[in-house]
Amino acid sequence: MSRIFRIIMLLALLSASWPGQAQTVRQRDTSAFRATQLIAPGLLLATGLSIHLTGHEAIDVPVYQTFAHQREDKGVLKSTDVVLKYAPVLPMVVDLGLGLTGVPSKYDLQDRVIEAGLASLVAGGTCLLMKNLISARRPDQSNYNSFPSGHTVLGFVGAELVRMNYGWAWGLGAYVVASGVAFMRVYSGRHWMSDILFGAGLGILGAHVGEWLLEPTKRLFNIGPLVVGKDKREIHPSFAPTLDPYSGAVCASLALAF
Repeated sequence: MSRIFRIIMLLALLSASWPGQAQTVRQRDTSAFRATQLIAPGLLLATGLSIHLTGHEAIDVPVYQTFAHQREDKGVLKSTDVVLKYAPVLPMVVDLGLGLTGVPSKYDLQDRVIEAGLASLVAGGTCLLMKNLISARRPDQSNYNSFPSGHTVLGFVGAELVRMNYGWAWGLGAYVVASGVAFMRVYSGRHWMSDILFGAGLGILGAHVGEWLLEPTKRLFNIGPLVVGKDKREIHPSFAPTLDPYSGAVCASLALAF
């Protein structure tokens, strides 16, 4: 298990530290609603909800018992709680920061911030509402807010945003992180399988909703390009990792081109 987590963290760190000079914006695709975007999240939402409502004893419980036996034999990783504190937000951090390293992005930094904020608000708000309304008991009996998994929602929102903005070359790594988080929530006995399936679908759907609402939100609040000075020149931020020659510490440099 510790090896799996090392691989997940390595992928995330590599994504966040890719070298580059300036943020590049790819040719924008349409952000309009397309029915095909509902296929993957719809299947996950429907599967998770069906198992929760009708297949709990047949699917959720046996899966939990299988991992419970594994935990008895090998134990829960001591680093699990620490990793799960930060791992769910790593895909979102990569989505916001990767474009600053020179990797072509579908949207600039300002739009990515708005898109991520809207996606998190929709998916996270829906998740909290459902937790309070459904009151499903966790496998470890600790409380009644098991369905859906909030960690999974957050991880998959970020993973889908990375895929949407940078393509599958980067999205795959983000999905590995999100899937690892979901797996560990089940393995550690904090969630049922139905919780993470529904959470994954909700996270992916939330990412798309964030994009659908991006342009309407900018029009509503009259948000234009990020500019500075009298001549309204745009700000072009760039980010690059650096190494301190004296201490050997890894640092970050941020430059703004006007």
